[in-house]
Amino acid sequence: MQLGVLIGLSILLGVIAVFLIYFLGGALDSEDSKKIDELPSDQQKSG
Repeated sequence: MQLGVLIGLSILLGVIAVFLIYFLGGALDSEDSKKIDELPSDQQKSG
């Protein structure tokens, strides 16, 4: 029984780790951090 609990908890921790890596990896897109946004045009600044 103790082995089953150990295996179950290990699987649960693995699922949580994969979930965090997948969703945080999408949110912290490393390619997006290299892009530079364009400056707003003069019309948008004065309006």
